[in-house]
Amino acid sequence: MKRLSRIIAVAFAVASVAGHAQAVELDELRFGVLAHSCCGMGSSKEGGVAFNGEAVFSSPRFLSVLAKPRPVIGATIATQEGATSQFYSGLEWRADISRWFVSAGLGVSIHDGETDRYDPVADAARVNDTIFFGCRALFRLAADAGYNLTDRVSASVHWDHISNAGLCSDNEGLDHLGLRVGFSF
Repeated sequence: MKRLSRIIAVAFAVASVAGHAQAVELDELRFGVLAHSCCGMGSSKEGGVAFNGEAVFSSPRFLSVLAKPRPVIGATIATQEGATSQFYSGLEWRADISRWFVSAGLGVSIHDGETDRYDPVADAARVNDTIFFGCRALFRLAADAGYNLTDRVSASVHWDHISNAGLCSDNEGLDHLGLRVGFSF
C-alpha cells in the first residue's frame, strides 16, 4: 500500500503540471463504492469492496481530432487484505441524452498486485486468492451509465476492467462494478 501511495502522489503531481501547461480545468469529481474482482472478463479471486475517486478535466483543444475526450485520473483502493489497488489515467468520451448519459473510457493503470509469472509449485497456496497480472502497467477500459440528478450532481453505474491484453506472461485481469456520485463544476 505504501508503494501505491507513492505512485499516486507522483502521478497526481505530473497530472497537475501537465494540466497547467495545457490550461485544462477540472470539470468533475466522482466518488464511488465498487464490488471488487467481480462481474466481467477478469478473475474473481479477490473479493470485498473498493473505494473509487476520480478527477475529470475539460478536453484540451488538441484532442478535438478525437471527438473531444476528457482526460481522467483516478484511484481505486481495495479494502480486503492483499487485494489489488490501482491508480489510472486515460480519456473518456461522454454522450448526454436529456438528463441521462453514457460514457466510455480507455487508458492505463498502475497496480500493486502480483506481477511475477505464475508457478504451479511455488504458488499453489496462492492460486485461489491471488490475481497474476504479469505486468505492473495495464490497459484499462471503463464505462458509466447514469442520470444527472441536478445540474451539478449525477449518479451512475460504473464498470471497469484492467488487464495486459496478452502482452505479458500472465493475464488474469480485474473487474469492478458499482455506484458512483459525480460533482460537476
